[in-house]
Amino acid sequence: MSVKHIYLSLLLVLGISASLIAQVRNCGTMEHMQLEELLDPSRALKLQEIEEHAKQYLANPERAVNGVITIPVVVHVVYNTTAENVSDAQIQSQITVLNEDFRRLNADASNTPSLFASVAADAEIQFCLASVDPSGNPTNGITRTPTSVTAFSTNDNVKFNSSGGKNAWPAGSYLNLWVCDISGGILGYAQFPGGAAATDGVVIDYAYFGTIGTATAPFNLGRTATHEVGHWLNLRHIWGDGNCSVDDFVSDTPTAGAPNYTGAPCTFPGPNSCNSGAGDQPDMFQNYMDYSDDGCMNLYTQGQKTRMRALFDTGGARASLLTSNGCGTVSPPTCSDGIQNGDETGVDCGGSSCPACVCTNASPVTLTLVLDNYPSETTWNIKNSGGTTVASGGPYSTAGATVTVPTTLAAGNYTFTINDSYGDGICCAYGNGSYTLRDANNTTLASGGAFGSSATTAFCIASGGSTPTCSDGIQNGDETGIDCGGSCAPCNTGCTYATLNSNNFESGFGIWTDGGTDCARIASTTYANSGSYSIRLRDNTNTSVMTTGNLNLSAYQEITVDFSYITVSFDNSNEDFWLQISTNGGSTYTTVKDLNFSIDFLNGQRKNESVVISGPFTSTTRLRFRADASADDDQVYIDDVVISGCSGGARTNPFLPVFEEEGVSAKATSTSLAVFPNPTRDELTAVFQLPEAGPVQLLITDLTGRVMQQQQIMADAGRQEAKLDASTFVSGVYIIHLVSNGERVMQKFVVAK
Repeated sequence: MSVKHIYLSLLLVLGISASLIAQVRNCGTMEHMQLEELLDPSRALKLQEIEEHAKQYLANPERAVNGVITIPVVVHVVYNTTAENVSDAQIQSQITVLNEDFRRLNADASNTPSLFASVAADAEIQFCLASVDPSGNPTNGITRTPTSVTAFSTNDNVKFNSSGGKNAWPAGSYLNLWVCDISGGILGYAQFPGGAAATDGVVIDYAYFGTIGTATAPFNLGRTATHEVGHWLNLRHIWGDGNCSVDDFVSDTPTAGAPNYTGAPCTFPGPNSCNSGAGDQPDMFQNYMDYSDDGCMNLYTQGQKTRMRALFDTGGARASLLTSNGCGTVSPPTCSDGIQNGDETGVDCGGSSCPACVCTNASPVTLTLVLDNYPSETTWNIKNSGGTTVASGGPYSTAGATVTVPTTLAAGNYTFTINDSYGDGICCAYGNGSYTLRDANNTTLASGGAFGSSATTAFCIASGGSTPTCSDGIQNGDETGIDCGGSCAPCNTGCTYATLNSNNFESGFGIWTDGGTDCARIASTTYANSGSYSIRLRDNTNTSVMTTGNLNLSAYQEITVDFSYITVSFDNSNEDFWLQISTNGGSTYTTVKDLNFSIDFLNGQRKNESVVISGPFTSTTRLRFRADASADDDQVYIDDVVISGCSGGARTNPFLPVFEEEGVSAKATSTSLAVFPNPTRDELTAVFQLPEAGPVQLLITDLTGRVMQQQQIMADAGRQEAKLDASTFVSGVYIIHLVSNGERVMQKFVVAK
């Protein structure tokens, strides 16, 4: 079943449930979590990491965080009718309930049965409506957004301006709480910790929010928000969303086999759905994480308290909230405290109150980037005052690696931006990533690690750090490109290159003279195919031709070859760049794309190109790239050639082919691994690239590390494939491990049935 069909099925189930149990609690959090896991294979892994952190916290009596934790809250009211635009007073009534329930100051705490009174807990967590917004300005902690949407579902549309909702405030500093009309009888839903920052928070139906106004019995005491915020703080339903063999990860809540829909008069004892005999306790239907009516709920337990507070301890997924200024005061500029605050445009300078900023920073600048456990989520860039990107990097592939990037900049104003595509920064829940940008004087220009989707810092450069030489192959001084611009000759779109080896491939350093840095060293028998490297084809009686090795594409019905860019330098109009294909290991080739000068692009122009090729293919299918011309010294430059396709009715994961000069073997430098289809139902194909022949071990584990399947094979160097049987696996997230020559490579995949 496709993800789309699964999602529609979930909505159908929720709609049917609502029609059958119109006056009972219906929480959409678990269904929302399941959808997250289907859409993002890494979601379940992050939840597992949070569970491991909680276990370590429970095992360690030392606590880094003690006392009352205060969480700033922003309430986003998204309304289609006047009734849905709940009042400030109704919002305050809900904040009051949250504080009473989480601090065990609720008036009905005395209704907790004596059997459970000994484990009832003050969670020492409290909430405040934000007084400072993300820009440092005063706020009442409430946003109001009119919408044309008559009702929202659990698909998170209410969390985005673009779909009629309201964008979240930074999740690392605020609890986002949306109030709207939720369809399907859902009272509310929450996002467990570890999810995307853009959707992090809690959604409550306006009819079950607070204690006055639109609050509707029997859910008119604000306990829907208490329940959903419990999920946001990593609490599960007390029945573990299963039967008596499934628990909620809390030892002092009696095991339950199903939700309790207990209403007035809240008679104790209620059901004992998992009665194990003498001494067994009845279901704790009074717990905020059950499905009882608001009037029957009255406690969190000590175990639940510990589980929630683990999120705020060292390395916890919500620890950044401890340093939020969301409930603080707006800071006036001091001009002397060494901090950029108020309307200062720099540290202790600029703005309305401080002296003008004077730039003393010198080029080059150096970025030191320590990656977290998910390096593929991290990118960065430096832009000049005109918005042009002058340096960038990522995404990356090696978890925990340290990346150092020097960049020479001309005098001027710049911004440095670091991005995390998942929205959880690079520190500290999933690794201890960090970034530091320093100038030539070792002055820190930007630093950090704990942010949401991105962090941007402005800085200036006063001098280039050296005099431009215009001839040393380095961008320095006031040069705007390598040896050009500024005090040097103007940059242009031409290219000059270093000496060629005997096969017409460059053996030194190439230089783009338009200010870019796209060309770099290519050794005589090792040809790069990604990153900042490019491949040069120089036609001289057709001796310079690049081919891939054998590509096992026998299972593909169609492939797409994408070029990040192609650049040509032709001296007349009778020249072409050809993409050719062979299905017999290179014995014969057929042209599938002929790019002609003056027809397809102009001389020196860079362009993207995407070529679709229909099958059938074989295990020895190869691609060939050649410049075909009538004159010497005609050149083609290609970069980032990516192949993807269709296999078994599903799109495959894209991969970068390994190139070799025709007749010369290429040298692979590292092991790579990809899996498809992902998600899968039964069969899985592992595609891997080996730098050298040898034994290979393939293992599949679940998220706890339990080995589900393994096999050992002898493999040749180059691209290989192996089939794996996942037909007996239950739905969930798994990890495939490839071990070869002492190197381990891992990829996550999802089984969806």
